[in-house]
This record gives sequence, structure tokens and C-alpha cells, in this order.
Amino acid sequence: MRHCNDVEQYEVKSVAVLDRAGMSASLACALHCAVFPVVLAALPALGLAWLDAAWVDWSMVLLAAGIALRAHRGGCTLHRRCLPAGVAVVGLLTIVMTMCLLQDSTSQHYMQASGALVVASSHVWNRHLCRTCTVCQEKR
Repeated sequence: MRHCNDVEQYEVKSVAVLDRAGMSASLACALHCAVFPVVLAALPALGLAWLDAAWVDWSMVLLAAGIALRAHRGGCTLHRRCLPAGVAVVGLLTIVMTMCLLQDSTSQHYMQASGALVVASSHVWNRHLCRTCTVCQEKR
């Protein structure tokens, strides 16, 4: 029987928190991208024109990438299933490629939202694997 130590227990809890944060950040990004074209005309009147700045998009991508990297690294270490990390990479690459290649296109925000939903789903999958993993269960 394997005994867990404090570091391993911290790792399990850390992955759970990071997956929740990653899901939230990715869904916020998807919502931002999906709703943004609809409210674009109203932004200046509301004083929110800064939401159209490229730094907002890149900041969201960097935040989502940082959280995903840490959460999925922990998930790979604990339950030895790294496919959710690959799914997150595909989602992040979709977002970045869209930002670089489809700049000012009418479909840019929708493609970015699709990539963000893929990243969010990778966190849901990683969380599911952690919940069903016997090693992770021992460390809770």
C-alpha cells in the first residue's frame, strides 16, 4: 500500500484548484470572445473600449496557458494521463493562430472562443481523471 506524504497531498489539491481556475479563465475568455462582437459598438459609450486592445487578448491567453501548464503537469504526474494536456495545447494553439492569422476577421472572435472552450474542456477532463484515479484518491 502506498502512503502519501504532505507534498503529494498538496499536489492533488493544487491540481484541483488549478483546474477550477483554468475552467473559469477559459470560459471567461470564451465568453469574452463570443459576446465581444455583439457589444463592440457599445464599448466606447460604456468606457470599455480598452477591452478591444490586443493586450487584453494576449493577457488572457498567457493567464490560461500558465494555469493550464501547471494544472496539466500536475495531472500528468499524478494520474499518468497526458492527453488532456495535449487537448489544452490544441486549444491554446487555436487561439494564438487565430489571433495572428485572422486578425480583424469577422470570424476571429468565434474561433478564439472555440479554442477557449477546448482549453476549458481539457480542464474538465483532467479534473475527471483526477477524481477517478486511485492514486489521486489515496492522496486526498
